This record gives sequence, C-alpha cells and structure tokens, in this order.
Amino acid sequence: MQSKRADEIGARLTAKFATRDPYEIAEGLGIHIYKEDFQRLKGMYRVIKRRRCIFLNSNLPEHKARIVCAHEIGHDQLHREFAKGDGLQEFMIYQMTSRREYEANIVAASILLPDDEVTDYIYNYHYDAEQIARVMNTDINLVALKISHLRSEGHALRELEHNPRFLK
Repeated sequence: MQSKRADEIGARLTAKFATRDPYEIAEGLGIHIYKEDFQRLKGMYRVIKRRRCIFLNSNLPEHKARIVCAHEIGHDQLHREFAKGDGLQEFMIYQMTSRREYEANIVAASILLPDDEVTDYIYNYHYDAEQIARVMNTDINLVALKISHLRSEGHALRELEHNPRFLK
C-alpha cells in the first residue's frame, strides 16, 4: 500500500500549494534546486548539512526536467533519511524494480497528472496513453504508470506496458 501513500502525498502537496508546478512545490517545501551539467544523470536528491537539495541536469528538455523535479520531491517526502551524507547519491532514478524509485514515480505522477483529467481523456475522449502524453506534454511511461496506479485504485482500465527505466 506504499503506492497509495505516495499518491496521497502528491495530492496533499498539490492541494497545500495550490499548484501542480513541481518547482513551486519544491520552493514551498524549502527545497533548493540546482541545475548542473551532468553527463548521464537526470537528477538527484540530497540533504547536505540539513539543506534539502534537488540537482537537475541542465540539458534536459523542460517537460522531462519537471518530471525529474517531481520525482525528486517524492524522495524528499518519502526517503529523506536515505539522502543524508552519501545516501541517494546516484539513486537509480526511474528504475521501478526499486520500491523507493517506484514510490517517487507515483508521487511525480500524482503531482503532474490529475486523476480526473487522465480519466476524462480515457472515458470521454477515448484517448490512448500516447495521446494523453502528447496533450499533457509528458512522457508516455509516466502516463502508463498513472493508469496502472488508477487500475490498482479500482478503475476499470486496460493495463499498459511501460518502460520501467524511462528516464534512465
């Protein structure tokens, strides 16, 4: 039931800060965001001298940077104790075989993809995951993850294949 808790955290944050913008949420939480020129890493979350930090790859397209930022907010809310010192230094971002990564992805999906909007596209417009991703300017794999989570919450939706390492 960790994914339910992760989803609730995303919903609580969007309600508290009245936004789905991960940068505004991070600012409201007191998390500092830094852009770095990483070679392979998309982003990481660290606590350095009690300062909560998100590092984002400055070369990412904006829609991916928003996903990574929302994902790292998930780590802040759920896994902060692992981010102190050398923890989470290169946390296997978006590898959903890891419980922590899966939970952070659920927080990101909850922040960026409102349930009612996703289900509206599915039930009323009969959009598939690719169309939803396109219209919501996000990654198809995040949409597939969101649909999978909605299924686990009782929605009668078809399971979609997604690449568990979609932003690796």
